[in-house]
Amino acid sequence: MNPDLKIDLHTHSNRSDGTLTPAQLMAHAAAAGVEVIALTDHDTVDGLEEARQGAAAHGLCLVPGVEISCTWRAQGIHVLGLWIDPGGPALRRELDAQAERRRVRMRKMCARLEKCGLPGTELLAAVEAQPGLPTRAHLASAMVAGGHVDRAEEAFRKYLGAGKSANVAAEWPALVAVVGLIRAAGGVAVLAHPARYALSAGARRQLVADFAAAGGAALEVVSGANAAQHVDAVAALARKAGLEGSVGSDFHNPQLTWNPLGRSLKLPDCVAPVWRGYIT
Repeated sequence: MNPDLKIDLHTHSNRSDGTLTPAQLMAHAAAAGVEVIALTDHDTVDGLEEARQGAAAHGLCLVPGVEISCTWRAQGIHVLGLWIDPGGPALRRELDAQAERRRVRMRKMCARLEKCGLPGTELLAAVEAQPGLPTRAHLASAMVAGGHVDRAEEAFRKYLGAGKSANVAAEWPALVAVVGLIRAAGGVAVLAHPARYALSAGARRQLVADFAAAGGAALEVVSGANAAQHVDAVAALARKAGLEGSVGSDFHNPQLTWNPLGRSLKLPDCVAPVWRGYIT
């Protein structure tokens, strides 16, 4: 395996909450020098065929992926499924169910915004007019476009964040079920951005232990704009749990210059790469 390969195993297109189409994402990755890329849209694989064609056109190695929302001890957790079979019937059924959960949640949130004096019906229509599955990021963008808040961060701080007036708790499947689903689809389960969850150090260690016991393969050691201390801490968690490591920018938008596609994503030497045996 070439140690100098530029690898990014966590990206999003406009099939979920990214801004680029899958084809545009592949072109952007090629321009950034990325050689191996995973498309891991939230709870959908609908962009993978377009991504496959785009990757082939630019000489990229595409890793078919998905990012599935789940729960652990009432905490929302994200698990990446890499090297999945996107046509797996069980996976398809669960992703269809996830899509419906997202649609129901969005309708409830917009109804709550209506009670707050905002045009919830109009905002729902704006979100549903967008491609891909509805997310809170879509709703926040619609609120900015409608002049109801100045920035997306304000939408979350005032209305959409946990405990706020328009937030509706998600009803995702359990962590262990999602890991099993990914494995059944021939994939490798990776715990996304472990340092980002609002957990105590002890709870984070237990999350990693439970993830490993469920059949999880790796932790996303390098994720987005994580600081060096987060990388070191997650690498230590991976080593202790006997897990491999992954790297991903969690790229969504080329205008977010602080988190470019294929940024410096170097896995520490002390952690075995999850792509070992898959990429030569």
